[in-house]
Amino acid sequence: MCSPRGNTHIVAALAMCLLLAGCARPAGVLFPPLDSPLVWPRSPERPRIEYVGILSDSDDLNAARSGAEAFAAGFRGPRPPIRFSGPHALAIRSDTVLAVADGSAGGVHIIDIETRTHRFVSGWLDDRFSVPVGVTWVGKRLFVTDAQRGEVVELDSEGAFQRRFGVDALTRPVGITYVPDRNQLYVVDGGSHRLAVFDLRGEFVRTIGRRGSDPGEFNFPSHISHGGKRLLVADSANFRVQLLDLDGRCVQTIGQKGDGAGDFSLPKGVAFDSEGHVYVVDAQFENIQVFSANGQLLMAWGDEGSGVGQFVLPAGLAIDGQDRIWVADAGNRQIQVFAYLGAAS
Repeated sequence: MCSPRGNTHIVAALAMCLLLAGCARPAGVLFPPLDSPLVWPRSPERPRIEYVGILSDSDDLNAARSGAEAFAAGFRGPRPPIRFSGPHALAIRSDTVLAVADGSAGGVHIIDIETRTHRFVSGWLDDRFSVPVGVTWVGKRLFVTDAQRGEVVELDSEGAFQRRFGVDALTRPVGITYVPDRNQLYVVDGGSHRLAVFDLRGEFVRTIGRRGSDPGEFNFPSHISHGGKRLLVADSANFRVQLLDLDGRCVQTIGQKGDGAGDFSLPKGVAFDSEGHVYVVDAQFENIQVFSANGQLLMAWGDEGSGVGQFVLPAGLAIDGQDRIWVADAGNRQIQVFAYLGAAS
């Protein structure tokens, strides 16, 4: 027979279980839809780009919360959210894991949009990032350029330090991309106005380009992306983007200095969508221009401001396998997400 005290303990335990269950919260909608979809270009033209949502901090992930977590938060207060400070570049793995280089915060955000987790990595052991500005995934390995340290840092999928390299070959590394066809990393060295190529062991292979304004030459290049056997480089101070083959030969240049459609003032982030269209962020025009594979301007969207579809000093962008466009809206301290709706040409 149970004692009265034993019954009391059982009742208390059941009450606690009910309390914790009542405090639990399922995961919410990641990107709540707008009452009216926001698209570009506007009616009556056929829309090509649609606004999806914004990430400004870890709370925006609307993660599930267990009853125990909610109960503990009642005593200690809610944990402060992890916020972006100045997101500069992005890379996406398997359409679900987002890496964001945040130079202003001195670290890298690793965000799993499937599990709704947000981790901020600022250093390792007794060492720390200085100005991380470029990221790329190679499987579950994350490679980060640090402009001030002049090196590439390799992390695992959880953000744990693996190694660093390139300090003897790089001046101010900024953009970085992995090219599977060559199994190599292409690093934009803005300080020496060239590209540096490394194998996955961190061994330096060769350089591409030099300072100048001719095709295949660069003037303070910043970002890089690849699509198939093409490289796309933001040749920022030459006010253009360059398409190169994997050996570094210039295939085509797009843009020039100016304030007209298709011109650039400060091209930064670059990417290809699934149909080979070229996307270019302009940090001073604060917009995104989209070009065909042969360099014809197709459309543009965005202007200065803090509203939906507006930007302040936008920097990098990345396009995932679903043609969602993730934009580092640095001045607004957030990531804006859009979707390519197809048939842009």
